[in-house]
Amino acid sequence: MLKFLIGLPVLGIVVFIHELGHFIAAKLCGVEVESFSIGWGPVLFRKKIGATEYRLSGIPIGGYCGMKGEQAFKEAYQQKLAAVPQEEGGLFSVHPFKRILIAFAGPFANLLLAAAALAVVSALGHTYYTTDNRIVPVYCFEQTDTSPARDAGLQAGDRILQISGEHTPTFSDIQRIVSLHPDEELTLLVERNSEQLSIPIRPLLNKKTGAGQIGIYRYVPLEIAAVRKDSAADIGGIQTGDRITGIDGTPLDNQMALMYFLRDYTQKTALVQLIRNGEAIELPVHIIRTENGGVDLGLSWNYLTVTEEGTGVVRSLQKGLSGTGELLGVTLKSLSLLFKGLSMADAVAGPVRISSMIGSFATDGFSENVKAGVVNIAEIVAVICVSLFLMNLLPIPVLDGGLIFTACIECILRRQIPPRVLYYTQFIGIAFIATLFVFALWADILYIIK
Repeated sequence: MLKFLIGLPVLGIVVFIHELGHFIAAKLCGVEVESFSIGWGPVLFRKKIGATEYRLSGIPIGGYCGMKGEQAFKEAYQQKLAAVPQEEGGLFSVHPFKRILIAFAGPFANLLLAAAALAVVSALGHTYYTTDNRIVPVYCFEQTDTSPARDAGLQAGDRILQISGEHTPTFSDIQRIVSLHPDEELTLLVERNSEQLSIPIRPLLNKKTGAGQIGIYRYVPLEIAAVRKDSAADIGGIQTGDRITGIDGTPLDNQMALMYFLRDYTQKTALVQLIRNGEAIELPVHIIRTENGGVDLGLSWNYLTVTEEGTGVVRSLQKGLSGTGELLGVTLKSLSLLFKGLSMADAVAGPVRISSMIGSFATDGFSENVKAGVVNIAEIVAVICVSLFLMNLLPIPVLDGGLIFTACIECILRRQIPPRVLYYTQFIGIAFIATLFVFALWADILYIIK
């Protein structure tokens, strides 16, 4: 609940910026804005300035921009008129090109917010933790695994140096490239025993996440970075700097091998083989299982710390714009995956899930430091803004894209679309939005249950 409450205002700002775009464009195009609200629901405060009533409403999710004559086509249809009556300051009384500008301004404002958010990320710089480019295939531990890594013959300890010509010095680089290319042929440059191999591979589409995957884990050596006080490892005498080499005589050399070994371990005490200061020792460690059946030894491992330094104003703006362009491409590609069997329940998220995601990013970041919290929020805001930009431009009635589409038709035909056509096309849009709402609501319910 706390994460939801943290994320809700951020989501509200994203929607508010969208409506502010419509507001500014409407004013510039001579369309009268009758109401502009921060938030939805019951009005807590209102003040009329000129022709616009400014409102503060009770539900802090975005806002709305009520323009004069938005529903004029409905009234014209009900009165069986051949055209929408012209009225000064009405939305359907201005030139269709101005309606296009007004409709486009909302999504465009979100796009500008995405660029600004990514510019902030670049300006602040950020630090993240990863491992090097060594990998461990899933099939090494799961005999039933049929992932591309098995077919490609990847082995534990392989280093993936490049993917289709792009260098991959860290596991995060490998994840990023693979996830963006589901069901596409890639070429891995793999280093194995000082020999370099070129291996073709085709990532599978994860129908829950929409990401590509090849069936690999990161290779984390069993070099101990920290031992939690009073944990099983601490009580057993394991120290920071030790390197685990095996348990009960079974050789182990990476974190996943250790995890899978302990998953099926039935003894209450394990004899852990270690290297300490170049000397081999053995220590008995009592096995403590968690509520979910896992084993918690209380150990932390060494990870790579990657720091990207902050940039100046000009460079930050450039990074913000280029990053937004890249994000647009990725999001368009993600939308196309809906036609490849992507799970709608997982692909579509409602306000509860989105707010909770924002809250999770925020709390995870702020738990480290303020800069990390701001960077995390800015990154997910950029993703949401780009998604809103594209979704709102779909040529579906009720959405901004629907208004743009009908205005474009009027520009081409050089005459107004009959009110009857506009009225009935609204039902198509309402049906689409209602269906999307049901999916989003169901996704939120599943998310809450999980």
